[in-house]
Amino acid sequence: MRTTHRMLLRIWHDPDCDFSLVKIGYLNRGAIDNCSIIQGTEVTRLENRFMIIKKDETLLDEETYIPYHRIRWIEYDRKKIWVNPTTNTESLQENQTK
Repeated sequence: MRTTHRMLLRIWHDPDCDFSLVKIGYLNRGAIDNCSIIQGTEVTRLENRFMIIKKDETLLDEETYIPYHRIRWIEYDRKKIWVNPTTNTESLQENQTK
């Protein structure tokens, strides 16, 4: 099990945690800086190899599958709790200020 999957599952199932406080940055080729950010409220399921998100209910209830290996960072309650060691931290800080 990947570290990111394990962390997200813990927050998802922990009654003391609120998954709506989660923010996830992930590799999204073609997006600005090849990175997109989703809120915990957009995650509908955590599967073995990917998470499933639903960004906008007006788009015919379309789901998007994001593999865990694309996750670049995880934030909980505005604090980074995990950053991919291969992620460029300088560009990560620049993206946070945009």
